[in-house]
Amino acid sequence: MTIISKDDNLAWGCYLVLGVLAFTIIPAMTWYVLLLNIPAYAAVPLSTIGAVAALYAFKKYLSWYVEDGESLSFGSKMWMMGIGWAVAAVNFLAIIVCLFLCGYYRIVTAEFDVASQLSWLSLFLLVGVVEEVVFRGILFRLITDKWNIAVGLTTSSLLFGLAHLGNPGATLWAALAIALASGWLFGMAYAYHQTIWAPIGMHWAWNYLEGGVFGCAVSGAPLDYQPLITPRISGPDILTGGAFGPETSIICVALGIVLSIVYTVLYIKKYLYPK
Repeated sequence: MTIISKDDNLAWGCYLVLGVLAFTIIPAMTWYVLLLNIPAYAAVPLSTIGAVAALYAFKKYLSWYVEDGESLSFGSKMWMMGIGWAVAAVNFLAIIVCLFLCGYYRIVTAEFDVASQLSWLSLFLLVGVVEEVVFRGILFRLITDKWNIAVGLTTSSLLFGLAHLGNPGATLWAALAIALASGWLFGMAYAYHQTIWAPIGMHWAWNYLEGGVFGCAVSGAPLDYQPLITPRISGPDILTGGAFGPETSIICVALGIVLSIVYTVLYIKKYLYPK
């Protein structure tokens, strides 16, 4: 894959800055509308159109940055997204099981509301697509291309964590926890699978399971949609994550680091020291 602007600092900087700004500012209007808790019949098509438009724009963006962009079939894309969903599901279920066994997570009620579930899914589809395009598709990829994967991974992960400081209840620990547990994992998943679809699946599934299924705050931002499970969460914040949500739980950080190490080892074996 020939990178058009790698050795041209001005062109590379323009691709980086303009790409981040464009994919952050333009979807913000759609996010704002979705956060107004509009009916599901309007939220689902709106978020889907927004996500598809963002992915199409990202594909065009890559075609300007490299001479040959990503060209997976639709089936392969869905498979990669499914892998992301599976990894996130195992990860989050392990956290909930740990909290449940410790007596910190208890089910109060369970109610399946179709409209709410569709709203959770649609909102976090768009969130997953846009944030992964910005932090992995642009920041991680361009910085890695310019220098190396260690610089790209560290920079994009830290920026991903710091981007959450504006959320309710956020602290420096919350930013660091997100960088360690999610930024590292999503970045290495992108590097290993060589496609943005795997981390999109991880990000989408994590947020949806966290808020829509298990009723936790999502990065400090509780929403008005009805979750599948309404829980009672009590215990030390270092274990439960407190009001910010499980992202700041030491359990989440530990499991995220373990998964990140697994992906890092797989990447090294596949790309740096292949047999």
